[in-house]
Amino acid sequence: MSVDDTKLMKALRGQPTESVPFWEVWFAMKGLAEHVLGKPIADVADEIAFAQYMGWEYLRIPVPARHPGSTTATASDGTAHYVPGGRVDLDELYARPDPDWSAAAETAQERMKLARAEGMVTIAYLPWAFHAVCTALGLGNFGLLAYDDPEYISAMFDWVEAGVRLAIAEVVIPLGLDVVLLDGDCAFKNGLMINPRMFRDLVFERTRDTVAPLREAGIIYTLHSDGKADDLLTLLVELDFSAFHGVEAAANDLGDIKRRFGRDITLMGNMDVVFLTHATVAEVRAATEQMLTIGMEGGRYVAACNTSPLDYIPYDNYLAMVDVIWNF
Repeated sequence: MSVDDTKLMKALRGQPTESVPFWEVWFAMKGLAEHVLGKPIADVADEIAFAQYMGWEYLRIPVPARHPGSTTATASDGTAHYVPGGRVDLDELYARPDPDWSAAAETAQERMKLARAEGMVTIAYLPWAFHAVCTALGLGNFGLLAYDDPEYISAMFDWVEAGVRLAIAEVVIPLGLDVVLLDGDCAFKNGLMINPRMFRDLVFERTRDTVAPLREAGIIYTLHSDGKADDLLTLLVELDFSAFHGVEAAANDLGDIKRRFGRDITLMGNMDVVFLTHATVAEVRAATEQMLTIGMEGGRYVAACNTSPLDYIPYDNYLAMVDVIWNF
């Protein structure tokens, strides 16, 4: 089967699919592969075997890009959270060397050959300036600097986005990757992290310039964000994004989002990882069926958790969700 015939590519392009595709955009259940395959993942062949077992039609292709850096820490409940940083010196930022694009392309090409042999979609994950800058500085620092020193924030945004454009020009387009996902957390459960007008001023034109080469090359581009998605989805539709991942259940009504945006952009996600952690298997199966029933209405839907499932989720619960997706 060719890549174009996969359910995932059809859904991302807004084409009908015979069943709901499954793209677990973030996945950190490191023990699950060994649980189902009988051994840990040791190489790309194991990654492909695990993906095929799970019903994933894609392989992630690492592509480096500029990032100011961020720090995470583990809370008492086992969940990971970003730790606020501080102001990053621009001269230090500008002095950082860019990735070795030739080496990156060579590594990516080897993985792509293996993916292509299996008819798998190839996907690169790249930074998005809002999320990259916000996590580097910490939201409080970011908010204050956005008002007190907007030129500094603009300079950081420009540095990140210029790096993403280089990654696209040097690796993504020459190799012909199928999909790019921008990592773009920018919303709380009640709306965007900053004033919508300021948000648009910071991201719209920069993002438009970043994705323009992808659109011209026929490469699908998508974005992930947690939180309430209304204002963000309006912007993504304007910028011709093919898909949006998240649709966090605690912040969005999937049916409402589907009715308002589902004809213009493919929606991915909505299964709550906290729910998966505490629910019974029967509850997981019922909730997955309900999510798929709502999401599949009119097509343009891809099943997934709204954020990364981790090993604190009982394997029986996660695999119950997978089984329903397989057989729905």
